[in-house]
Amino acid sequence: MADLAEQIPMPSVAVRARVSTVDRGRSGFRAWSGVRRFLLVLFALYLVKQVVFVVAFRPFSGHDEVAHYSYLRTVATDGRVPVLPELEEWRRAFQSGLNPRVDGLPDELYPYCAYALYWHCEPDEPRWANDPPRAVTVAGVAFATGYQYAANHPPLYYVLMTPIYWASASLSAVQQHYLLRLAAIPFGLATVFLAYRLVRALFPGDAFLAVTVPTFVAFQPQIAYESAMVNNDIVAIALFSWILYLLVIGIRDRFPTRTSVLLGFVLGLALLTKANGLAAVPLIAMAVMLSVGWRDVRGWVRRGALVVAPAALLAAPWYVFLYRTYGNFDGLDQIEALQSYWNRPAGTFFGMLSDPDFVVMRFRETWGEFGWRQIPLGTTLLWAIAIPLLVAVGGLLVYVLKAALQAGEPGDSVTQPERWQWYALLVLGASCATVYLAVIQFGTRFALTQARYYFPVVNAASLLLLLGLRTLVPRAYHAYAQGAIFASLVLLNVMVFTRYVIPHYLSA
Repeated sequence: MADLAEQIPMPSVAVRARVSTVDRGRSGFRAWSGVRRFLLVLFALYLVKQVVFVVAFRPFSGHDEVAHYSYLRTVATDGRVPVLPELEEWRRAFQSGLNPRVDGLPDELYPYCAYALYWHCEPDEPRWANDPPRAVTVAGVAFATGYQYAANHPPLYYVLMTPIYWASASLSAVQQHYLLRLAAIPFGLATVFLAYRLVRALFPGDAFLAVTVPTFVAFQPQIAYESAMVNNDIVAIALFSWILYLLVIGIRDRFPTRTSVLLGFVLGLALLTKANGLAAVPLIAMAVMLSVGWRDVRGWVRRGALVVAPAALLAAPWYVFLYRTYGNFDGLDQIEALQSYWNRPAGTFFGMLSDPDFVVMRFRETWGEFGWRQIPLGTTLLWAIAIPLLVAVGGLLVYVLKAALQAGEPGDSVTQPERWQWYALLVLGASCATVYLAVIQFGTRFALTQARYYFPVVNAASLLLLLGLRTLVPRAYHAYAQGAIFASLVLLNVMVFTRYVIPHYLSA
């Protein structure tokens, strides 16, 4: 037997090492908590679902995909950002018989003019086949059309996508556009992961919220839509989600130097992605003062400086460019002039704030519509969504009352929050209110204020809503409630596709 044993070749050291590594990996996975294993499954489902979103919608049918692709092309091919035309200068050149040179939307995308913002759209008209319209006359007054109306957006998203554009230069615009849609998925996945991290930072021992909050974000149809389109929204959402997570960490730890500097860095990236990143500024100030104490002026000034310095270092060149180019810091005066022949304010600030129709339309856009308000969800389905959300809001009010009265379960850090957790919840609530009010403020100048402008606070809103549901569900039924929430959100996505998205395109 000894001789036979000597004849059997033994695995090499490298093979034994690989086997040992695999065994450790398996045992390590088995040692994961149920929440972490669920999260891994959720990520896998999310990736599959997002690929479906990418291919399910028509090319360039997402809101402003034509404009964002056009902006990217300018950055990738010309090495610069596009510029909005000055209406009066353009008009003088046009009336002089000249052909005003502006950064325009690509000619080959004119067949998708219905998905661009007021590009005079007659795609079947032969005269526009090779020379799409660049001017319209309204009541005898000339206006530009087919210009790059997203040119006042910050450049970070387009710079990030430029390598993909270069690598796919041999493909058609439509094929490139699908690749760019796929490139949005990692930012959506990051948003889901940050939802999980937000819960773990605020309520580290709670499994209910750790499961349901990222699930809610992953299967929210419009957030999924944003992370499957060619636009800068999902990058802005992911960065704002990162800011919210850092605010909770900062409040917990009283904003140490590392967190403050990192927060400033992420704020700078947000400001280079979309102007709605500015909404984070008052939230950061609020969080710092709550955590440090408003009387400790030196403390919050020092921490504020640590945040402002990297943010300003990153974002200042873009805002200097805006001011030198347009004479303001957002280009909105130029946009307002260019759109003056059709644009009207959506209403007054307090009018929109108290208008039920305004609220209902934002709710519809939050859960359906998909892009240019082409696929509205049915009233029955919207009520099926709204009723649980209203119950969750009621549960949140119950939570606040019970927690304030210290009537929570003994030893439960969720129902008996510490002071820093109260501050964090206050900041998360303030983030939802701040961004919603910003949507209303935008509507005082522009007709097309939209729900997607408050999507950056999806993680905060999701946590607060699920905290309300958690309050109403007895602890013994939490596991069942988690499964019910997961199943209902999956069912919602299936219904949206089978009853609305697919029939919409099949009937067209």
